[in-house]
Amino acid sequence: MRVTLALMYGTTTRDILRKQENINRLSRDIASGVRLHNPHDDPSAWARSLDVQQALQRLERYKGNVDVAMGMLAVADGGLNHTHDLLVRATEVGMAANTPNSPEEKTAYVEDIAQILEELASTVSEKYNGQSVFGGRPTWNETTETWQWSPSRPEDDPLQLPLGDGTEAMTVPCDLSEIIPAVMNALENLKASIQNEDSQGITTALGTLDDAMENLRGLSATVGTRLTSLERRLDALEALTTHRQQSLSDLRDTDFLDAVSTLQTHQIALEAALKSTLALKDLSLVRYL
Repeated sequence: MRVTLALMYGTTTRDILRKQENINRLSRDIASGVRLHNPHDDPSAWARSLDVQQALQRLERYKGNVDVAMGMLAVADGGLNHTHDLLVRATEVGMAANTPNSPEEKTAYVEDIAQILEELASTVSEKYNGQSVFGGRPTWNETTETWQWSPSRPEDDPLQLPLGDGTEAMTVPCDLSEIIPAVMNALENLKASIQNEDSQGITTALGTLDDAMENLRGLSATVGTRLTSLERRLDALEALTTHRQQSLSDLRDTDFLDAVSTLQTHQIALEAALKSTLALKDLSLVRYL
């Protein structure tokens, strides 16, 4: 094929345009700090960056769920401790009432138990982030004249918070559906037994409260263990997030040293190409002189 000045000029011109395009792209990458603006910049890196971004979104969701779970457990821990303290107070009142007392003292003891009942009902009905901490609340049944448990969600649809990939999830921190109705009915019986000076009834009620306090201590220990476990999980999620963010940065962000060096190389090459083009134009003019 014959190489003409026109062919050489066209080839050089296209080379200049490519170099100018590369310079513009590198200048944009340096100015923005990002090298991936469109899929065609680097299709493989673009696809991998999308995967990493999706992974980061999942991690943020899991961290949010862990925060909610830790908040619920913290409220549950405080509620369990306060419930235990209330039962200790009720036990002290019951023991004091199980001795000869004046009518005024008996009335005061009954009022104390009534106040404990009210405070207990409020404590175990606590909510966090709009969700019941203990899975429901106690309600008074007028027909049977007993305390019952009203669940906040259907039994086959408990609150679950995904904490990681897979099936791992946390359900309601503590289920008090069995303990609290028994405790509150025992307090009602204790109140009536104090009123009627029924020593055996007082003793029976105190036995129920003692069993409940043992169960509450076990639940409180479980909550503490789960809080510690969630703290470790949050640390692991934070570390994984940092790793993923670094991976995304490696894929997407501009390597400034490399970009500046490459830009300088292209600028030098562009300058040389422009000089060559001018030389070709001069040769082309000479032919017609």
